[in-house]
Amino acid sequence: MLETFGGNFTIKQIFNENWDLFFKKHGNKLRPAIIENVEKVMACGDKDKSGYHLYQCPDCGEKKYVAHTCKSRFCNSCGKVATDKWVNTTYSSFLNVPYHHIIFNPPSQLWYLFRV
Repeated sequence: MLETFGGNFTIKQIFNENWDLFFKKHGNKLRPAIIENVEKVMACGDKDKSGYHLYQCPDCGEKKYVAHTCKSRFCNSCGKVATDKWVNTTYSSFLNVPYHHIIFNPPSQLWYLFRV
């Protein structure tokens, strides 16, 4: 049975709602790096799980908690920041010409999709 999602969901929300069941079923097949990154995403932005910085106004004493982010490539927000940075760095190394030649080399497992 194919399960689909509708609406605006984040990766974090999907993991938080489904990870325990998925891990019980498939956890023994997952690489440790995947488990580590999923756990990072689930804790991203949660000051109780990932820590925080506390800023306090010296005049009025108002406090502001800023939660740490996960910086995981799986994360909607953190992964996008890293991707945008990579794109900008890569794009800045291109020559200033009206076209760019880019080679797309998919993994061999996907070659059958591109054969004409």
